[in-house]
Amino acid sequence: MWTERTLAALATGVFAGVCSVGEAADKYAIVRCGRDITQAEYSGYPMKCEVRQIFHVDKTYTWLRECLLQRMPDGSLCCVFFTGGKFDGDINNMVAAIRSDDDGKTWSDIEVIRQRKGAGCWAPSMFVHKNRACLFWCTKSKGWHDMTNRILVTEPGGRTFTEDRVILQDRPEEGVADIRNGTTPRNGRAPHPLEWGAVDIRHGTILRNGRVLLPIKWEEKGVLYVGVMEPNSDFTSFTRYGRVHKPTPEGPTKCVPLFENAIAELSGGRLAMLIRGDVNRHRRAGYLWRSDSNDGGKTWSDPYLTDIPNPGTKPRIINLPDGRIVLFHNPNKKDYADPNVHKNHHRHRTRLEMWVSADDMKSWYLKRTIVSAPKVAQYPDGFYDADRKAIYLCWEDDKTIYFQRILLEELS
Repeated sequence: MWTERTLAALATGVFAGVCSVGEAADKYAIVRCGRDITQAEYSGYPMKCEVRQIFHVDKTYTWLRECLLQRMPDGSLCCVFFTGGKFDGDINNMVAAIRSDDDGKTWSDIEVIRQRKGAGCWAPSMFVHKNRACLFWCTKSKGWHDMTNRILVTEPGGRTFTEDRVILQDRPEEGVADIRNGTTPRNGRAPHPLEWGAVDIRHGTILRNGRVLLPIKWEEKGVLYVGVMEPNSDFTSFTRYGRVHKPTPEGPTKCVPLFENAIAELSGGRLAMLIRGDVNRHRRAGYLWRSDSNDGGKTWSDPYLTDIPNPGTKPRIINLPDGRIVLFHNPNKKDYADPNVHKNHHRHRTRLEMWVSADDMKSWYLKRTIVSAPKVAQYPDGFYDADRKAIYLCWEDDKTIYFQRILLEELS
């Protein structure tokens, strides 16, 4: 059933008036979704904070994907995801959100942020910077190649998304490499935007020197590239760095499909990207790829395979202030000998683990299971809160969004 607040959100298209704990109970619903689960019950390893189920599908929202979690500038927690359709890429998908004003104890009812008739909506990343939150989202009506990149920006404080604008469409100014239009090739012909395909903007990183980098993926005539882009102060123009790709002249495709990249900040100003690289029965890699930068992200090495197993899922990296790197991922491989692998490929997205490195990812001194097999646990997202000395984490399984705090002391 459409709730009063959902209908209001559809009418205004604004994430506004989100529930506060102190508001009247009859104004907005505070939703709890199933009982809390102890970590020992969930993965067999005792942790201090319980796993909380914060959203579950119903008759209206029958499916969900890719939850994003951030602390907004006003101190609330906001979890954004897309839902409404029946599968990834469904034109009925909409961008929705829930919010917590008590540090994750209770959560609001769902509110639709963006919905377009005849055009699916998809939000791949949310970023908080300088007292505002930025939500990168896209619309699509036919396929992945007709997507329009947009950005939603909140008012100061992050309570309401007030500004919605198209990005990465106009021809860039001199010296700016726009992802849609790209740099002018040697033949002098500027490519048509559709030749560059969709732009996938992933989870931004604020480097220790204050620079903001956003990992990205784009396509040029069937070849997938990853790199980073650096926004200006008001996120109206972007400079692209890197054109990382892995050609496969032996076929059956032009390249390894690299995407959903994540940035790790290493010592000495160096950076590394861990990259999802889906494979098929002809190329059974089953591991994350990696590319390195020795100049703060301006140039990147050719990609190479790591020894980190991956079944075709998104890795999520959280860089801690002390230099440690925390990786959330599914260290599993698909069984490509299984004839049903493509019918139920998400079943390989298990288990969900947290790996921690203190030596620039040369080794991982801690490997801890957050969700044990065979439970599906995909698209982890979160952030580190320095004031509360905890990592805030969410993940989903197509039907339920889960939330947990991981205390810094538990990473020792």
